[in-house]
Amino acid sequence: MRLEHMLAPERDEAAAHLALGWLLLATAAVAASSLFAILIVMARVPGLGSLFPGTEFYRVALTLHVDLSQWVWFMAFAGTLWSLGARRAPGAWQWTALALGALGALLMALSPVLGAIRPLMSNYIPVLDSPWFLAGLGIYGVAVLMVALAVATEGANFDLRRVASANSWPDVLRLGLFLAAAVVLTALAVLIHAYATMPAALGGHAFFEALFWGAGHVWQFCLTTLMLLAWLGLCSPRLALPSGRTLKFLLLLGALPALAAPLLLALLPPLPLSAATTEYFSAFTHLMQWTSWEVPLFLGGLLLILHWRQRAVPATGLSLSMLLLVSGIVLGAVIDGQTTLVTAHYHGTIGAVTLAFMGLTYGVLPALGYAMPPRPRIDLQLRLYGYGILLMMSGLAGAGLMGAPRKMAGNVGVEFSVEALSRMVLGLGGSLATIGILMFLVLVLRHLWPAFSPRAVRHG
Repeated sequence: MRLEHMLAPERDEAAAHLALGWLLLATAAVAASSLFAILIVMARVPGLGSLFPGTEFYRVALTLHVDLSQWVWFMAFAGTLWSLGARRAPGAWQWTALALGALGALLMALSPVLGAIRPLMSNYIPVLDSPWFLAGLGIYGVAVLMVALAVATEGANFDLRRVASANSWPDVLRLGLFLAAAVVLTALAVLIHAYATMPAALGGHAFFEALFWGAGHVWQFCLTTLMLLAWLGLCSPRLALPSGRTLKFLLLLGALPALAAPLLLALLPPLPLSAATTEYFSAFTHLMQWTSWEVPLFLGGLLLILHWRQRAVPATGLSLSMLLLVSGIVLGAVIDGQTTLVTAHYHGTIGAVTLAFMGLTYGVLPALGYAMPPRPRIDLQLRLYGYGILLMMSGLAGAGLMGAPRKMAGNVGVEFSVEALSRMVLGLGGSLATIGILMFLVLVLRHLWPAFSPRAVRHG
């Protein structure tokens, strides 16, 4: 893996401790989300769903699973990479961001037992209509804003012209991390615009749907940028990659549509008008639909060709992440309505990011001073998760073709049908993926266990 230059030698200890904190938060989020995932899968399996207390329980579990496994996990892992890639020693600002992130995630996870809740299944970030959950969500958002601002500020201070002209892997990494932070700040600007122009009478599900729609679509480009960095990091150091300038051009090309989102807002009518709301939703849908997949497919295909030409075997995390992404894109092209085909599509694209991050986590461990787990165990864990997600996608796609609606627990009877069979495949895939997540947690935490002693980080 190509992570040997992520830590600045003179600041190893401080940067590593901060990165370790974000990594622990990321793994905790994955652990909590996996518990809710088990409940979700069981609620959709024929014959077992009747054991759970109605669709409200299913929606609460689904909300927390989505938010913890995407928003919290992805941004906490981004915090890990941003901390490792920093050129300056972390200060009080960065440590405060980590503390706020942990507090916000904890409030979100515990909100169902802290008071009355009502799930609102908005896209990108579903919410629980609870003051505890909303406070946690807001606090975590502030934490992400703080760490992204720190990265963007540092990026503005280093010589971007030198980075643009340099041809080394560290400069490719530095530019990619800067672009990911810039996309997060752009997504925040879109969210603030949506809130400022929101119709006063809009509330409930419609409010959060409009609030997160544009920002969520922009945020996806941050995940794509980080996934591309993960793909490059998963390549063997012996693999001859394209030039640094080529890689930086591709990263910039992939992030550019998101960075141009404010221009898109300027072309749209004000949000409060009903017609403008339709145009607003369509504009950001088309932004992601037509500009988010070309660079990943091109770079992924290029990396596979280079592996083939140089007779190198791609890392399991790299090849399976690419397979999930392509599968998700193909399923996205056949979506027709709000069925579980939509769910199958985003499980592929989001699963591709998760798998790339999991694979890269094992490379982060040596950068923090810890041993990497044995390669056979890493490969087994990644295969369990990756093939489990593929089975889930197959089950969701089959049910969607039969018209099964998304975000619903579905029919819990045991009669045989194509939809029932699809749900059984979904249950099997979900079980394998959950085992893969649990194995990931065991492998990572076993090697991070010394972090709980005074001799936490060992370098040199």
